[in-house]
Amino acid sequence: MLNTRLIAAPFFMTPDGSLNSMAVSSDRLASDDPLCGTANLTAYQLMSRHALIGLLDAQGHSSQGQPRVFLSHFNADRLRDRCTVDIFAQRLAVVVHSARHYAPWQQGTIFQQALSRHWQRVQTLVIAGGLSSQQFGIHLASAVAGRLADLSVICSPWGADTALYGLAQTCRSPDDLLVLDFGATAIKRAIAHRYGNRLDMLSTLRVRDFSLDGQIRAPQLLAILRQTRAELPGPMAVAISLAAYLDHGHPFDYHAGIYSRLRQDCRHLASTLDRQWLPACGYTGLALLEHDSAAAALAFQFHLPAMMLTLGTGMGSAPCPLV
Repeated sequence: MLNTRLIAAPFFMTPDGSLNSMAVSSDRLASDDPLCGTANLTAYQLMSRHALIGLLDAQGHSSQGQPRVFLSHFNADRLRDRCTVDIFAQRLAVVVHSARHYAPWQQGTIFQQALSRHWQRVQTLVIAGGLSSQQFGIHLASAVAGRLADLSVICSPWGADTALYGLAQTCRSPDDLLVLDFGATAIKRAIAHRYGNRLDMLSTLRVRDFSLDGQIRAPQLLAILRQTRAELPGPMAVAISLAAYLDHGHPFDYHAGIYSRLRQDCRHLASTLDRQWLPACGYTGLALLEHDSAAAALAFQFHLPAMMLTLGTGMGSAPCPLV
């Protein structure tokens, strides 16, 4: 059953292709952007949940400190909301421009050179993740498209749940399948029915309710799996997306992220999940394990190169599969 890659993409992402740590120039930011003129910026400082909170605070927005409230009540007819989405759109355009011309990638490892070439060939951007939810995401995609005339920019209709749909549609199980998206802030859960064509959402869990010293290790992961199993009608296979870069089913050896230290708890994460941890918790095995942005990318296929951008606690990216 185990398969860590069911649809071929041009390459799988590694930590040295992270957009979060990519340096960007502030000279292309909007003049009314509070970060305009700031030195040594990264994409994370421009496009993360923390960045949106900072922008709302700097504007004295009525939803300052409450990004969920802002996203759920966004109204493009309100001047301040429109200014916010315009600033965020310009930031995203700057990040995309930087990725397409990033010299350290062009002169870096073989993977980074391949990533740079892919960015230069990209025809379509798909925006997903928690910050793409509802009307804000739709207006953000439209505003970015107006700034990147040579690219098509679309907003995923599934927003923060895109990775769940990517997992479900890729596995296409005739039997019920549990899909889990382990993010940096929340763990989204659903049961996929009818070859992934229908998802019944389960309640979202908060990572902070399970993490220990800011990390999810094997005991915490098993606790989440057991709690979820208790909510299911019976045993089923599991497809998982994880906010950690994976090397053929095992986390890379890097220190960022709350899931990367799972590599220290087993010899190979995907195999251990499939053969030990999931059966011990009452599941039938692992159907798929993917990096969360790569799982979101699996929800879309294109004839020409395309890139998935996930906007949430941090900023992620992955190439969409080619038809």
